[in-house]
Amino acid sequence: MKMCVLYDRECIDCGECDQCELDPTKRCNNCMKCVSGDAEYRAILIDEVVKPAQEPKRKPQK
Repeated sequence: MKMCVLYDRECIDCGECDQCELDPTKRCNNCMKCVSGDAEYRAILIDEVVKPAQEPKRKPQK
């Protein structure tokens, strides 16, 4: 069972996690334009690194 990376549920292969932040009609291609540019501050917070053979630890939803 594969867990969804955005929601506390099983993955339903909706593709929302692959959606471009700047153009919702486009699939993310890791261009990094969403984290670079003219903004005063941009960051990505990494909670953990998950190896393919291990299930991620789920944090409680706020």
